[in-house]
Amino acid sequence: MKQINVNSELLVTQRLSDGSGYTWTLASRLGEMLQMAEGLFGQRDSSYTILGVEFIVGIPQIWYPGNCKHIIIQLNQNAATNMLQACYQMAHETVHLLSPTGGNHANNFEEGVACYFAAYYLKNKLNAPNWEPTLQSYKQALALIAPRLDEDIYCVRRLRERQSSFSKISREQISTEFPNLTLDDVDFLIKKFDRESEGM
Repeated sequence: MKQINVNSELLVTQRLSDGSGYTWTLASRLGEMLQMAEGLFGQRDSSYTILGVEFIVGIPQIWYPGNCKHIIIQLNQNAATNMLQACYQMAHETVHLLSPTGGNHANNFEEGVACYFAAYYLKNKLNAPNWEPTLQSYKQALALIAPRLDEDIYCVRRLRERQSSFSKISREQISTEFPNLTLDDVDFLIKKFDRESEGM
């Protein structure tokens, strides 16, 4: 088993000198992220129990241990020593906590929203602008979603009020909410996400 070194500030909190509380850790950041994501994009499916965050030798992802509606955020080992990177990955995965797929792939629409929220959180809560995905497959989804959210941050919330599951939002619902998208763009958004995809 590969050893992963973890920066203690991610997991170990300290009492503030003025007695007003504690320093931020991944646990407290996750609470803040969930509150913010639900405020922007609508309530999460509370039938799933969020167990917490762990590190993995591999890609950041959501894991469903035991197939019993428990859910864990797994962050990449490289984020274990970098609070900003850990928060960026965790914010992305927080969007996947809103309407968990139970292990099926999310669609491009959900991944675009997740990419947007990750950068939005870092900019607005950690004063760290200019974070963006590196893989082309994420960039494509984000490029379609970002202008709509920049114009109206609650557009996704309205869609989820009609259909709470990202993966079940229909072609017609997206076309109605985003009338300036082409049919090809809409078809891309409702397709299952493919990390290896290089073109629409």
